[in-house]
Amino acid sequence: MSPREMLLTRIAECLQRIRVADGYLTDAGLTVTREPAPVIGEAEAAFIAVVWDKQDRAVDPARSNTSRLTTVQVLAKVPATLANAQAKLDALTTDIEEAMADQAFRYPVGFQFPQYQSAQPLAPQQVGQAWIGVAITYTSHIPIRRRAA
Repeated sequence: MSPREMLLTRIAECLQRIRVADGYLTDAGLTVTREPAPVIGEAEAAFIAVVWDKQDRAVDPARSNTSRLTTVQVLAKVPATLANAQAKLDALTTDIEEAMADQAFRYPVGFQFPQYQSAQPLAPQQVGQAWIGVAITYTSHIPIRRRAA
């Protein structure tokens, strides 16, 4: 498994805990995928997608030869109506932030715990679609995988 796959898998594990039965505000963790861009406009149930966005040179010069700064997007949506969309958006964002907090133990040695960068609301492009969503960006320094010589 590549370091990128490992990072995405660990983030997905954190987010799969999001269930009302476990004290969260939504059940978005019932469907967590690592597939890029599920059909967000057509899906009716809550879901979370964890996708690799980009990689850059490590920000810390001491890591530049051993790590890559990897940016991950958490794309999530929940059913909503015009009367409760903002409350659902806040609940979903709160759940993701809470599920990601205090989970450093899930990441192997050499992986930086994902750092929150930003969040952006996602709204349906077509009138009549009953959902609200959020895109939350995290970054992490992950090891560069090198083949044995």
